[in-house]
Amino acid sequence: MPFRDLVNQRHARMLLQGALRSGRIAHAYLFVGPSGVGRRTAALAFAQALLCSSGGEDACGTCGACRKVAVGTHPDLRIITPGKTEAGGERRAVGIEQIRDLKRDAAYPPYEAKWKVFVIEETDQMRAEAANSLLKVLEEPPSSMVIILLAESTAALLPTLVSRAQLVRFTLIPSHEIVQALTERAGTPATQARYLAAMAGGRIGPALEAAAAGEGSLARREEVLETLVAVERGDIITRLDAAEALARQKDGIERWLDIALWWYRDLVVWQETRDPALLTNLDREKALAEWARRASSKDLRRAVGAIEEAKEALRRNINPRLVLESLFVVGLASRSAAGRPSG
Repeated sequence: MPFRDLVNQRHARMLLQGALRSGRIAHAYLFVGPSGVGRRTAALAFAQALLCSSGGEDACGTCGACRKVAVGTHPDLRIITPGKTEAGGERRAVGIEQIRDLKRDAAYPPYEAKWKVFVIEETDQMRAEAANSLLKVLEEPPSSMVIILLAESTAALLPTLVSRAQLVRFTLIPSHEIVQALTERAGTPATQARYLAAMAGGRIGPALEAAAAGEGSLARREEVLETLVAVERGDIITRLDAAEALARQKDGIERWLDIALWWYRDLVVWQETRDPALLTNLDREKALAEWARRASSKDLRRAVGAIEEAKEALRRNINPRLVLESLFVVGLASRSAAGRPSG
C-alpha cells in the first residue's frame, strides 16, 4: 500500500513523505477528513514506509516487511477498529478495553522494525473514558511508537488529544481524478465511471466499491428510473404507494434522491446544450435524449428544485414519509407526462 496508490491528497502526501525524508517522525498523527477519501490508505502507506526494510520516503513494496503489511501480518502494525459488541453487534467506536490493550502492547519494543505503528479508526466516536486513556499514552509515548488517529472532524475530540498529534487534513477528491482512478485501476468504462464518480461525492472508496460491484451498482439507477416514470405518469395512489415503499428503505433514501437528482440535472443540461461531455449519466445518453425530448423544461427544473428541497428537509429530520409524499405527489408529478426512457 505505497503512497503512489493514494488518489489526490497531495498536501497530506507531501507532509508525510517530508517527515520520512527528514527522519523527524512524530509520535502521533491525526488524519482528519471525510470518510472514503483515503485516510486509511494513507495511514497504511505511512505505516508501510515506516516499517519498510529499505527506508526512504515511500515503501518499496517488495521486501518482506512490505509484503507483511500488505497482507496484514506484520507484528509491528496494529489496526484498531471498533469491532463487535459481546452480543455480536457493531460498535461505533474503539472501546476502553482496546486502548488498554494498546497501552500494554506499546510498552514492549518493536519485534522486527524500528517502529511499532498503531492505527486507530473512528477516533472521533470514542467515549470520554477511552479518549482519556488514549491521552495518557500520548502524554508519555514510548520512543519507538507511532500512533495514527483517523477522524472525520476534530470537533468531538478532546482538545488536549488534538494538540498532542500532528494534524494531517484530507479533502474530497475532484470527480475527474476519481474517473481516472476507476478507468485505470478498476477497468471501468469511461462512460460508467462518470456516473460512479458523481455518486461517490468526492470519495474514492465508495467509487471503487461500486465499480467492484459491477452491474449491481447500475441496477439501482434502473430501479430509480422505473419509479420516476411511474410517479410522473401515475395517479395519486401510485405516487403515494411509491413514497411509502421508498420511505421503508430508510438508509437508502438519500442515495435514491441523489440518483434522481443527477438524472434530472442531466435532462436539463441536455435540453440546454446537447453536449454529452457535460452528462453524468453518459452511458445512458440515448435514454436521456429521448426523455428530455418529451419533457417540458419547466417540469424538469421544478423536479430538480423539489428533490433538493426534499434532501434539505431530511437533513432537518422531517418525517421521511411526509417528505417523500410531498415530493412524489407535487414535485415530480409531470404536467406533460414525460415518456419512459428507452435504450
